[in-house]
Amino acid sequence: MAKSGTSSLPHNLMAFVNDAVSEQIVWNVIKETNMAYAEACVGTLTDAFSFLKAERSPKILIVDISDAELPLGDIAKIKDLSTPNMAIIAVGSRNEVGLFRDLKSMGVIDYIVKPLNTTLLRTAVEIANGTLKEEISKTGKLIHVVSTVGGAGSTTIAANVGWILANHHYKRTLVMDLDFLYGTTNLLLDIKAENAYLDILESPDKIDDYFAETIMRKCQQRLYYLGGLCDLVRGVQVDEGAFEALMTLLKTQFNYVLVDAQRHVDTINRTSMRKADAFMLLVEMTMASAQNTARMLEYISVEYPNKKISIISNKNGLSSAGALAKESFEDVIGRKIDYTLPLDETITLAAANVGQPVASSDGPLTEVLNEIADEVLGKNDNQAIVNALEQKEGFTFKKLQKQVMNIVLNLIRK
Repeated sequence: MAKSGTSSLPHNLMAFVNDAVSEQIVWNVIKETNMAYAEACVGTLTDAFSFLKAERSPKILIVDISDAELPLGDIAKIKDLSTPNMAIIAVGSRNEVGLFRDLKSMGVIDYIVKPLNTTLLRTAVEIANGTLKEEISKTGKLIHVVSTVGGAGSTTIAANVGWILANHHYKRTLVMDLDFLYGTTNLLLDIKAENAYLDILESPDKIDDYFAETIMRKCQQRLYYLGGLCDLVRGVQVDEGAFEALMTLLKTQFNYVLVDAQRHVDTINRTSMRKADAFMLLVEMTMASAQNTARMLEYISVEYPNKKISIISNKNGLSSAGALAKESFEDVIGRKIDYTLPLDETITLAAANVGQPVASSDGPLTEVLNEIADEVLGKNDNQAIVNALEQKEGFTFKKLQKQVMNIVLNLIRK
């Protein structure tokens, strides 16, 4: 098993193979290609899983699937634990064309049958290095989180959902604060805002992997924060090209980027919205929030069509003048509210004061936050497909399982 590194920078290559001969072949390739920050060790798939849970994903992962009973499932788990731009090279003992094709269809760079030889492995590594530069479509998901009125809870959602993704689902996650005047996302994560980040917004020539590493703050394993507070008089002069380049880079380095955004339609927020894969709108049961929500829904549907929008109602149970019934609010905005956060001021205020995410404790609020995190992961979409199928006349999921089993048995008999 590889030892945990002390640097926050990723390995260029990490290999887990199950025999000493294969390990030596990998080391030969590392030396021939003069690759720095590379390591090979004798290890199992379990060791690879543990490494990916604890460490930054390497740029290239070589993994031995010789002993895997379900190799495709194990590769799927590796992809689930890694950042989107990690290249995978599989090695194994099964010389099967079908397995090779299945692995390639899952995005594996190459499958090399053991015993390994230096030439084939070096070629695969060189292809992987080229893939990392060319396949810019392999990116993480950016969620643009915004409140329709002040204090509706975008900071709470961004910080807590980010914490859940990193701690419960082992996703490399960045929480990004776009309020440079009065941002408080860092307080929920118990970390100091660093103004070095603001320099990059005015210097497009500084955007690269290593500079980005220096301006991000590590909150916990796999959870990072990016934000800064500018001078209230001077403000910050944002270079649009620099900010767009930064957002593009961050989507290759993280599985999920949760942006605690502002309602202002300025250069920064327009760029975030353009890069976003989905939107979360935080609302309160007031006419002001309903009016703003309706306008934002129309704006997003016109400027950024076909992107998922979730409506999250916050502070429910709070009695105040002008409060609307849920049905009345939905009539105004023309659609249903997706999630309702129960009001629990004691827990939320206490958590904010000590820099501890609400999601780290149990309770009704945490249950809803976990549901929202599941939607970000796409779990709700999968369940919705199953539910839709089961609603069809004469269909149940058990019947589908039985049909699949019958097909398998017939194939075996043949």
